[in-house]
Amino acid sequence: MKPIALFFTILAFFPDAALAQNATPQGIAAAAEIATPKDVPFRGTMKLQVDATDNVRHIFQVHETIPVATPGPVTLLYPRWIPGNHAPTGRIDEVAGLEIRAGGARLTWSRDPADVFAIRVAVPAGAAALDLDFQIVTPTDGDQGRVVMTPDMLNLQWNAVALYPAGFYARQIMVEPSLKLPEGWQFATALETASSNGGLSTFKPVNFDTLVDSPLLAGRNFRRLDLDPGGPVRVSLNVVADRADELEVKPEQLQAHRDLVRQAYKLYGAHHYDHYDFLLSLSDTMGGIGLEHHRSSENGTAPNYFTEWDKNADTRDLLPHEYTHSWNGKFRRPADLWTPNFNVPMRDSLLWVYEGQTQYWGFVLAARAGLLTKQQALDAIAATAAAYDNRKGREWRPLQDTTNDPIVAMRRPLPWRSWQRAEDYYSEGELVWLDADTLIREMSKGKKSLDDFAHAFFGANDGSYEPVTVLSVKWDR
Repeated sequence: MKPIALFFTILAFFPDAALAQNATPQGIAAAAEIATPKDVPFRGTMKLQVDATDNVRHIFQVHETIPVATPGPVTLLYPRWIPGNHAPTGRIDEVAGLEIRAGGARLTWSRDPADVFAIRVAVPAGAAALDLDFQIVTPTDGDQGRVVMTPDMLNLQWNAVALYPAGFYARQIMVEPSLKLPEGWQFATALETASSNGGLSTFKPVNFDTLVDSPLLAGRNFRRLDLDPGGPVRVSLNVVADRADELEVKPEQLQAHRDLVRQAYKLYGAHHYDHYDFLLSLSDTMGGIGLEHHRSSENGTAPNYFTEWDKNADTRDLLPHEYTHSWNGKFRRPADLWTPNFNVPMRDSLLWVYEGQTQYWGFVLAARAGLLTKQQALDAIAATAAAYDNRKGREWRPLQDTTNDPIVAMRRPLPWRSWQRAEDYYSEGELVWLDADTLIREMSKGKKSLDDFAHAFFGANDGSYEPVTVLSVKWDR
């Protein structure tokens, strides 16, 4: 019987029930609180096995094993606040077919009524682990979200394919990940490979924090280029493309990317990784991206990035921007953007430092490396300044408040962009740092510049990729 028919049938037998009501509505009791993360070791190592061979249907198949210590209720979390997104952008809607078992017996799970990113399950007596099976059904079209998988390539973000136990700092949860790829595909990631057999690769265990910070790019058409031969550590440009001919790189193009590394070392005075991987996808079918990580970056742009170089100047500040984030945003990190796990809300107050300064250095480094000409960089900055001369929303909304925009507007299209403002902490923030550079040069009579600040601010702890948080930066703009 259909639910509505059942309701009217019951009502016919119990007509007085329709009159039952509370004279004054009362609030529903709050759900049990989710455990606050503690900086204590998680007992055991999670295993995360991802099968990415169903690339025609854009589906990741996941098997996960999570050790448990005692029987009773457990809460599993799906990552919600993803570093670099500056907003609660986790796509839990892509999780499908979730089944949880212990010792082979299927368990009943429920979603937390107040936090849909939390899954509740009761661990039976004698169980040593929970076995999870589910699919991540990723977009098949751009209007559903960013396409991350095509017949020729994929971009795997580990946070999208994993649940993890509540109550722990992410850095205290060890994970052993593995990935199965289509036959003949190659991949790049900051993770270290423990073994590879055919299309199946297992990676050395890392903590969950590091795993989320180490995405993977794979594809049928793949090329790896050494950007720092003889340098202190390996720096690689890993490229996947829709077609093999789009991987052709001219010597002067390769040299410009190598000079990017050289110029960054000269500017910042240190590096904060044990190796670095640029992950670059050239595609008009997989979605574009620019997302920073400590030892890598995700970069997605036009398929003719190399083959029609002179037509793509507007794309060539992408790699310098994301590379700079290894220093600014990952090493030097605003304190309110550091959280103990991926479900504690982030706060964005210093994004004008995190993104604004990075936007400035992105153009400066692009010009110094030869990815842009000096005039192209100056023209780009001048165009930004002209735009903000006519940005009417500056009359009512301060730049500082735009740091809330990733949460307020969630990067949706806006009907009145100039009046509402959006994430102006990027480009108007860039102008703040241009002002700072100009003032330092003027007040020191040319003896100092923002380069000296960068060298002092980012040049500490050479080789370390442990974040150093920044509490505040005062400004008068």
